[in-house]
Amino acid sequence: MIWTFILGLIAGWAAPGAEERLKPLVEQYLPGQPATPVELRGMSLALCLLAAAIVAALSGAGGAIVLTLGGVVGVLGPRLYAKFRAMRAPDYD
Repeated sequence: MIWTFILGLIAGWAAPGAEERLKPLVEQYLPGQPATPVELRGMSLALCLLAAAIVAALSGAGGAIVLTLGGVVGVLGPRLYAKFRAMRAPDYD
């Protein structure tokens, strides 16, 4: 179960990097239909979670809910950490 959560965490963390690599492929195979940034973000997260689900299935670890929870924490974790650090930083203005 923890292995599945870690896979989801890695997938969510890797989604922004996959988004940059996915954009040229979408533009190449769907000319004239530019994808919005929200669509690209959703596609990259879905593909990363799909890859994590395949690895989890091959390793015998299950649990789609745990995988999805790890993905959400992986996506939101860096943003929440940055927000927490910004709250603790003194404001000298």
